[in-house]
Amino acid sequence: MPTLPPKSPFRCPACGFVQLEPPHLVSTNCRSCGAHYKASDSTEGLDASSGSQSLAGRKHETGKPVHCLKCGRTHQVSPKAQSTICPGCYAPIELIDVNITAHASRSIDTRGHLKITAKGSVSNPWIICGSARIEGPFHGHLRCEGEARISMQKTCTGRITAGSLVIDRKAVIDCSQLVDADSVSIEGIFRGTIQSRGIVKVLKGGRLEGPVEAPSLVVEKGGFYVGDCRIAPLARINDQTK
Repeated sequence: MPTLPPKSPFRCPACGFVQLEPPHLVSTNCRSCGAHYKASDSTEGLDASSGSQSLAGRKHETGKPVHCLKCGRTHQVSPKAQSTICPGCYAPIELIDVNITAHASRSIDTRGHLKITAKGSVSNPWIICGSARIEGPFHGHLRCEGEARISMQKTCTGRITAGSLVIDRKAVIDCSQLVDADSVSIEGIFRGTIQSRGIVKVLKGGRLEGPVEAPSLVVEKGGFYVGDCRIAPLARINDQTK
């Protein structure tokens, strides 16, 4: 069978959504906003690595930023977009919300919101999302770009990396893997190892047991902490452990 030519990225002039199309495209419909546009109106396929921006690109900067974990590039998309393509490495990126109500072993890679209900569970080496609410167990590495709110009352065997981590007031969590977050707030009970680039807070009624490495640790009146604590900028901590 003949080999099909590789597809090229084209940007919608109306909303900025990038989608892959055949290189000899004449016109198409945007899969994000539904607008019809000609290929000549899109400059994405001409020079994706160029620093110049079209008027549509500048207008699109008011949209939602999406970070590509494969190449590290951040680009803007329409708030209504459900998927996009990284203009740097052409990797597809989902933006939809995912709700898990039963056991799932499929790959989850979205910049939308992930919810694992109390009756749901996920088993996958990588679980990637924009924000998360975790009520059921997961096995693998949960990587959340924004806030991850954990409200389980079970042993957590997965690893957590998040922009911010919140342990709900009713949560009782024994975590066997490292937690890495920019900030951590403990309202319930958490037992495990925490590494943070910001403040770790144990709020009133919260209980934290385990080693902590962070620039700052705050235990409010009514909160409880027991463990070894190293207060220093994370870069210094990493240098000392090399």
